[in-house]
Amino acid sequence: MPNLAESNIALALQHEFDAHAAKQMENELTQLSQTEQAELVIDMTQVQFIDSCGIGAIVFLYKRLKSRGKGLRLLNVNGQPRQLMQMLRIDKVIPLITTAELH
Repeated sequence: MPNLAESNIALALQHEFDAHAAKQMENELTQLSQTEQAELVIDMTQVQFIDSCGIGAIVFLYKRLKSRGKGLRLLNVNGQPRQLMQMLRIDKVIPLITTAELH
C-alpha cells in the first residue's frame, strides 16, 4: 500500500456506506473536514453499495472542505456507487478518479 502521506488518502471506506456506516463515521468525517491538507482523497475501491445517507455524508464533507478552500476527490468509485453518483450528478462536482490519476 502506498504511503498515505504521499497519496493523500484520508479514508478508505468498506463494503456498504449506508445510513448506519455514515452515522458511525460522523466524528471521523468531522475531523477530516478540519484537515490542513489542500486535498483529501476517499478510497472507495471496496464500496459495493451506497445510499442517500452515505452520499449526504460525502457531500457534507465536500462542502465543509470547500468552505475552507480545500478539495475532495473520490478514488475508484465503481458499480452501484458510481451509478448513483452519476445519476445524482455528484461526479460533476466531486471528481471521481482512478489510481492512475492519484499522483
